[in-house]
Amino acid sequence: MPPSAQDIMLIGGIPALISYQVPHAVFRGVFVGLNAEVDFFASTVAGLEPQGEAALRSFLHLCQSNRRSPLLLSGDAQKTYLLEEIYEQMAEPARQCGIDLYDVVREQVRTFQPGEGKSAPAILLSL
Repeated sequence: MPPSAQDIMLIGGIPALISYQVPHAVFRGVFVGLNAEVDFFASTVAGLEPQGEAALRSFLHLCQSNRRSPLLLSGDAQKTYLLEEIYEQMAEPARQCGIDLYDVVREQVRTFQPGEGKSAPAILLSL
């Protein structure tokens, strides 16, 4: 069954909205909270994780090479990142699913760093 419009996959601590693209019969993930559109595709839900991880690593490497932040600032005047607002909105629904969002994000970010070996597994949330 294809993910619903509210399915979110956390990869490297960054949420990606997951949708099913009917005309192409593929799943599409789009990271949110980044300063560019970073998307990835796979023919199965299980295939999204490695494709998303590769896309995110490539984007982060490009940002590092260009010495720019990968995160998008929110629209408020307090210089906060949109990702912080997204986490706030996801925390309670994740808790209701028995997931401590901030523990998951911390672990994924820690293991996603270069030289840390295998990344923490992605998590698919239906919110």
